[in-house]
Amino acid sequence: MSSSSSRPKVLTAAFVRTINRAGRYGDGRGGHGLSLLVKPTVNGRWSKTWAQRIRIGGRVVSLGLGAYPAVSLALARERALANRQAVEEGRDPRRRHAVTFSDAMVSVIELHRTNWKPTSNTEQSWRSLLANHIDATIGPMPVAEVAAADVVAVLDRVWDRPELARRTAQRISTTMKYAMGRGLRESDPTAAAVAAMPKLRHRTNHQRALHHSDLPYALQMVRASAAAAATKLALELLALTATRPGEVRCATWDEFDLDTAVWTIPAARYKTSTQFRVPLSKRAVEVLTEARNGTTVDALVFPSPVTGRAVSENTYVKLLRDLDIPSSAHGLRATFRSWCSDAGVPRDLAEMALGHAVAGVEGAYARSDMLERRRTLMQQWNDYIA
Repeated sequence: MSSSSSRPKVLTAAFVRTINRAGRYGDGRGGHGLSLLVKPTVNGRWSKTWAQRIRIGGRVVSLGLGAYPAVSLALARERALANRQAVEEGRDPRRRHAVTFSDAMVSVIELHRTNWKPTSNTEQSWRSLLANHIDATIGPMPVAEVAAADVVAVLDRVWDRPELARRTAQRISTTMKYAMGRGLRESDPTAAAVAAMPKLRHRTNHQRALHHSDLPYALQMVRASAAAAATKLALELLALTATRPGEVRCATWDEFDLDTAVWTIPAARYKTSTQFRVPLSKRAVEVLTEARNGTTVDALVFPSPVTGRAVSENTYVKLLRDLDIPSSAHGLRATFRSWCSDAGVPRDLAEMALGHAVAGVEGAYARSDMLERRRTLMQQWNDYIA
């Protein structure tokens, strides 16, 4: 036995490193019940693990705090203090080991989902990440125990897809910070995990878009397809108004005034969180009149014929793909913008037609939504693609 193995009143880093005699060694009166358990192993080495005796709900329990040297004396003391503080605040520190990473990510989703726009697919994207990449890796692990190496294992699965890799790292980090705020762990290892990966190349993926001269024929193909009537009409309205797919998918009849030919998209559904008025061309009014079919005022304009709820954006994407039309649903906005450039439409008018917010001083002074000028523009667009 080394001379350093005599039992100290308070543990020191040197004692923990050199102790080679079986026993349990406490950290003194101010150690919050922290102790080091030393045991011989079958290969002649020494196992050193941290534990804490603490009273929770009137009962004395023992909590494991990890093994030395992965958990140093300083870290063990930090964990013991955090557990004691949790008890003083009326929380059960054992809960941190019962909450899995998947549990924490689900809580993050539930916390933020009401703030995500109903027209976005953000919640669906989070849940897809959870099901496809988290549940099969770090999901079942206690969130308190997920380390940088565990995060690297997740990132390894997606690193060849840069955008998904960035999104995965960001959402893991958000979940880690949520867990830290709830006292379930002390740090976020995501940055260290990303640093251990090869550098991601920046790659901009633009939405696929048709040339505007090909759009009239593409719309003819859509109308002649065997798709549901609501889907075909929705895609045509999308092209005619140059709006976003989510704005069309979730549109309700109370947003439309066909007498004045104006579609008012409420701020809660619009990307810039401001109300936006869309002037409707003659053909757009015809499309909406055809879609009406006796539906109620608050009903969806283009519901799924199966569920009656809003369809997925993939419904539009699939139809375009099945018809070999080289465009995404969102790409129809780019088709319109390209036509504006070729037709000599003033930039401010074209950008306003797309609902783009104008930044800086220019935006501060641009108070008009140019509705009547846009009405003329959208009718010109209607005539071009008719």
